[in-house]
Amino acid sequence: MRKKSMKKIFCISVATISLFLSGCGQDRSQDDELFGLSSKGAKKEWITESLKAKVMIDNGFVYIPGGFDVDGDGKDEGGFWLSVYEAKEDKGLNSEISLKNLDSVQSLLIEHFKVFDPKDEYQRFNKDLTNESKFSTKLIRDVEGIDVKKVIFSEEGNISKEVSPLEAVISLENSQIQDGEKISLPSEKQWMQLVKLVINNPKNWTEDKVGEGKLFQGDKYGISNRRYFVIENSILGVDEFVPTSYSVDVYDLSGSVAEWTSCMIEIGDRFLSGTEGEKEYNDVNNAPFWLKPALQDDTPLNSIQGAGKYHDGYSKAGATDTLVINENNTTGNVSEYAVVARGGSNSIDDEMLVGIGASKLSYGAGYKGPTVGFRASSDYLY
Repeated sequence: MRKKSMKKIFCISVATISLFLSGCGQDRSQDDELFGLSSKGAKKEWITESLKAKVMIDNGFVYIPGGFDVDGDGKDEGGFWLSVYEAKEDKGLNSEISLKNLDSVQSLLIEHFKVFDPKDEYQRFNKDLTNESKFSTKLIRDVEGIDVKKVIFSEEGNISKEVSPLEAVISLENSQIQDGEKISLPSEKQWMQLVKLVINNPKNWTEDKVGEGKLFQGDKYGISNRRYFVIENSILGVDEFVPTSYSVDVYDLSGSVAEWTSCMIEIGDRFLSGTEGEKEYNDVNNAPFWLKPALQDDTPLNSIQGAGKYHDGYSKAGATDTLVINENNTTGNVSEYAVVARGGSNSIDDEMLVGIGASKLSYGAGYKGPTVGFRASSDYLY
């Protein structure tokens, strides 16, 4: 009798568990996440659990979740890999990059950069540089002052700065993660994805409401020494490829050095119409709405709250190059295109320009300076 009773209890327990897992016909999405199951009951593998993902994580990258519309075109963006830290100098024995097999200045810039298109319905960075651009056709090895080395993405080490956008893409092209995703500079859309995830997360505020406080700024500029922002899934939308509770930290998105993106703006299309100036985004009438840092309820943020300002450069004549990469073979305010530098820099006295939403349009693809560095991202994964 006792054995039969035990068998009966065991059968009831199995039935109870099965009923619990079935959810009695209700939505099981949260249960599925709790038990790591797909809708078909199979073990769900998150995008961060693949072999390629583990390689990226081991090399200093984190997955940035998507699941929401960044540029207002009605399509939710996917996720991508981003380096946790800014690029650091690779001190290894094989860190030198040979210039002999590199293409021309013009070809490399056409391959790696997109240009702002004010005529696009959503004002995106989707125009290609063409052979009609004014960049030189000289080979990279013939550009005086070019200095490219491989980079790593670790907490320790010297930040790779005084690297032009042109040199940055060469460095990243030669610093690929073996068996990982291809990396290059993040795009403006990817940077704004970071901005939106950061400013809408209360964990990144100094008070209960960001309007009553500000964003954490990092060393020197904030009330805290935290140098990182918390980026989470489910802040603006749900990325189904990672758990809803997914959370990562990314360092030095404001403070430290500013960072290059893979996007350019033609001098005549700068949002202050080519005049030099420093403005709150709220006062820049013709900037695309999706480039303006704002909370989910459309409350705009400004430099005082830690989002940073927009700076339109110093000259109507052009953006500044320190490398001779234009057809006119000169340096100075000569470039027809400014490469967007993002985040803030605590290397110079520009505290109002410090912030994850800050952007500067002062520099060309051949500009090298101590206040700008870079980090790496993958393309969108889906």
